[in-house]
Amino acid sequence: MQIIVIGDPTTCLAFSLGGITTRAVKGREMILEALKFAVDNQMIGLVLITEKNAALVRSEVDTIIYTMHRPLIVEIPDTTGSSPERPSAGELILSLMGTIKR
Repeated sequence: MQIIVIGDPTTCLAFSLGGITTRAVKGREMILEALKFAVDNQMIGLVLITEKNAALVRSEVDTIIYTMHRPLIVEIPDTTGSSPERPSAGELILSLMGTIKR
C-alpha cells in the first residue's frame, strides 16, 4: 500500500523529505486531478489531504469517503495549523456516539 499527500507545496515538501509521494496542488481543478489519480491507482491505499484543500472539493471527498472502500482519506492540517472551525477528533467521536441507538 502506498501513501500520497495532496496539499500545498510547503506541506508536500515536508512529507516528500520522508519519502512519501506528494502532489502539490493549487486550486480546485488540480485537487480533483490529484484525487482522481489516487482513486485510479490501485496501489494507493491512503490519501492525506490538507483540510483547506479538502474543503475546496468537499462533495467529492465525502463521496470517496462514504461510497468507496479505497483509498482511505484522512484530512490533515497544513503548515499554518488546523482550521479553527473544524471539530476536533474528540468532538467528532462524541457526535457519532450521540447518533448510536442503544
